Amino acid sequence: MSPHYFWLNCGYNRFNHVEDLTGQVSVFDSSVHFNPSEGYTAFKRARLGDKVIFYQVQNKLGLLGAGTVVKYEEPRRGKIIIHFRLEETLNPVTKDYLARSEQLKTTLSRMKEQLLNPLSEEDYEQIVAVGRGEEKINRYFLMKEMEPFVKGEEYTIFVRTVNGIERNGFKHYQEMQQGDRVIIYRTAPERGIYGVAEVTSAMQKLPVIQGRTDSTAVMIKYLGDIDYKTIYDLDREPMLRAQHFLADNWNESVTELTKVQYDVMLEAGDKEEEPLKTTPYLHELIKQANLPNPDSSKVFVTPSGRKLPDKAPAAKVIHLFVTGDMTDPYDIVKNYLKLAADTPYYIADDTWTAGTLYGQYVEEEVTTFHPGVLTKHLNKQAIIIEDIDQLEPAVLKPLFQAARGHTVHLPFQHGGSPATLGKTDATYTVHPDFRIIGMTRQTADDIRRHYPADMHPLIKVYQFKK
Repeated sequence: MSPHYFWLNCGYNRFNHVEDLTGQVSVFDSSVHFNPSEGYTAFKRARLGDKVIFYQVQNKLGLLGAGTVVKYEEPRRGKIIIHFRLEETLNPVTKDYLARSEQLKTTLSRMKEQLLNPLSEEDYEQIVAVGRGEEKINRYFLMKEMEPFVKGEEYTIFVRTVNGIERNGFKHYQEMQQGDRVIIYRTAPERGIYGVAEVTSAMQKLPVIQGRTDSTAVMIKYLGDIDYKTIYDLDREPMLRAQHFLADNWNESVTELTKVQYDVMLEAGDKEEEPLKTTPYLHELIKQANLPNPDSSKVFVTPSGRKLPDKAPAAKVIHLFVTGDMTDPYDIVKNYLKLAADTPYYIADDTWTAGTLYGQYVEEEVTTFHPGVLTKHLNKQAIIIEDIDQLEPAVLKPLFQAARGHTVHLPFQHGGSPATLGKTDATYTVHPDFRIIGMTRQTADDIRRHYPADMHPLIKVYQFKK
């Protein structure tokens, strides 16, 4: 029969600390428990040979050792006496340190105010390994630093400003310990991750430094650069999607990551084309605009090891040209893309709505249905919309969802039935090669902010080299 595993809270006087603790036996009585009824229930689970972690809760807090149940007595109903033998001393690791492990943090948070708490075998083995010094419990952080670090060099990271004000995310500096891993985040040239480092010294007060009100700092060693990933690349990862530190306005100096998030960030992954891409040469722009999207797939692994196939990226719906100060972008784009002479051409303004794109009923002398700019041209391969940035991104969602293969209901009737937009069996069918050729004076960064992240995979941005 396999043993049970327990965590035993014990006072300082339970053992003779003048002598070697190994081999000493301590006797615990369930009736002297904080709550006698709970103590009895906890003690009743124990059997001879069960394994126990001794944790000292008086004087110096921390692990004492590991041992075994060597004697079990029940002299009367409602009272149990157990003899515990300490067989191995462990380093005095505290609960706070053990809670750095995500798994142990959950276990410790569930413990009751009682002498004896059950553990899983996995928890027991990890605690013993940490207590022996065989295993360290590292934590993982994302740190924003703009300094150009050099591989192998050690750096001082001050946790307060020169005026003594705590930097955003200060509590995470307090949590850092030697050996913790850090990913370096920068805001330029693009917001993203650029390197990895290791904490070499926890937060400590350094000698007074002229010009600084406070000299408290952590020390890190820069381990090297990585293939940088922008926050938009990271947001496409299922394990990172919609995390607060991937927002454009994230302004903390440091935040904590889970091990899974840390590992996913450093995964090489498949090098895919960026969803919002600029091209440096005009001939490349023309070539790329006519290239079909290759089929590709990617497999993501969950923390439990389960593999989840990711769908191949959908074809780009909007091919967006950054025109800047070009005087006649329409003719340039049309000629170089060799678009048909009758390709529909529109200039958007701030009055355009969803009804303008998909159709709407307008009350004139009689109620008249006005076809939408998109719905009446879906059988063509392309339409051109200049100043497309005048459109609110939300009005494009029905088209984007239809391009992904969904059938979307539109807010009006067609032939007595609800109108729909989709790839098949819909009132308005999206041609597989249909695309919007958009023109905008926005910059690439403006475009990223203008369109939500879930739209980025369906947008391709081109920029002429000056």
